[in-house]
Amino acid sequence: MSYFEMLNHHGHEGVFFCADPESGLRGMIAIHDTTLGPALGGCRMKAYACEADALSDVLRLSRAMTYKSAVAGLNLGGGKSVVILERPEQKTPALLKAFAERINLLKGHYIGAGDVGSDTHDLRLMRQVSPFITGLAKADGGLGDSSILTALGVFQGIQAAVLEKLGRHDLDGLKIAVQGAGKVGFHLVEHLLNAGCRVYISDPDLKALANAREHYPGLLTCDGQALFEQEVDVFSPNAIGGVITNDIAHGLKAKIVAGGANNPLSGQKAAQILHERGILYAPDFVINAGGVIMVACEIEQLPFAAAREKTLGIYETTRRVFELSRKAHLLPWNAAQRLALNRIEEAQSREYHYGRGQHLERAALV
Repeated sequence: MSYFEMLNHHGHEGVFFCADPESGLRGMIAIHDTTLGPALGGCRMKAYACEADALSDVLRLSRAMTYKSAVAGLNLGGGKSVVILERPEQKTPALLKAFAERINLLKGHYIGAGDVGSDTHDLRLMRQVSPFITGLAKADGGLGDSSILTALGVFQGIQAAVLEKLGRHDLDGLKIAVQGAGKVGFHLVEHLLNAGCRVYISDPDLKALANAREHYPGLLTCDGQALFEQEVDVFSPNAIGGVITNDIAHGLKAKIVAGGANNPLSGQKAAQILHERGILYAPDFVINAGGVIMVACEIEQLPFAAAREKTLGIYETTRRVFELSRKAHLLPWNAAQRLALNRIEEAQSREYHYGRGQHLERAALV
């Protein structure tokens, strides 16, 4: 499949390839859909086996951002960027500033934020060059750590899934397997323990795992493979994407899959396997939207309290997804996608399309 065929296949508006020989920058910015507003998406900085893998990643993730923002009721489109790093030392201030200069060339149609491999320190440097960077630390005028609200949204999604699958309004006594002890997993664990859950956790990063155990002595730790084999009520992936392969889906001993990781399923086949086995999947781009909600509120200069209140709405949004899934006989992921596309198509029917030159003043909000 050619690059242009890949763009057409996923419905992307375009991809901007950028380079800077002096800093060693090699990056891509993908804009999926800007019907509802400028394309918001994190700046992912990591190693890739090849450039084709980086392109596939940025296309897949930017499309998910379109759905995430649309379902969350935000006036934002979907975008994503990647910077290809062969080694961490390549992420220099010069490279970050060069990348921010390339973002400026898009004149606000893409707004960058933090992601895998980019932190608030990186964003501070980039913001010195580009006004189209958000997700800043409180000290830099932002709302702070977005993983706090991402975890809160995932918790809301888990509660909605438990009601749908188990008919329970509480989580007391439920067994939850949390994959990933990083920022989102760490904050999620607190919500789960406070709700009376028995929590199993794994992470290949032993430092992160030890930190979680230190803060939450009640956690039960196990290695990665053992976590998949636990008989639990909820399996919550909160690390990398694609962890639930077809084989894992066939053997997973859980009633619900609900986590903060982007694209945790390896593909549509894995989703179908879970469905056939009676395992309820809470779509990732619905329940992990707390972070993008927080960034959207930062753009609009709203306080943290407003972002938190809107994040609590993920519970009802997730319930709407499950209701549509049941009524229309759709997999939950497809039901969530339909809700997103309905909102985009409604905007198009009103001849509102940010990306085609209307309402361009939104680009100046940041």
